[in-house]
Amino acid sequence: MLLMEKIYNDLKAEALVETAEDFSQDWCRRSRSWFAVQKKSDSDLSAQAAIACLQTAQIKLALTHLRKKHVGSIVDSEIETLRDVKASLEAYLQEQHSILSVVPAKTPKPKML
Repeated sequence: MLLMEKIYNDLKAEALVETAEDFSQDWCRRSRSWFAVQKKSDSDLSAQAAIACLQTAQIKLALTHLRKKHVGSIVDSEIETLRDVKASLEAYLQEQHSILSVVPAKTPKPKML
């Protein structure tokens, strides 16, 4: 199984993504059909798509940690999944693309009411 499929399935199981199209656009910053094209051609994540996905995971992990302060342990499984996704992408980037680190994306500040 391709890493992108594993990540998509893990995120979908935690309800962190709804469709492959959402994964393509919201997580990998690609076109809606990107996941389907990659899967059909048996291609995995490019370095750019893996970095985009990693940055999205970093942001969502930080935001989920903030949510944990308000909702408690209910988000623990989301945090675990996001940590696993982050670790998998970091290992993939190092092994497949010789990228040792990625500058974290800026986490948006929560809006105050």
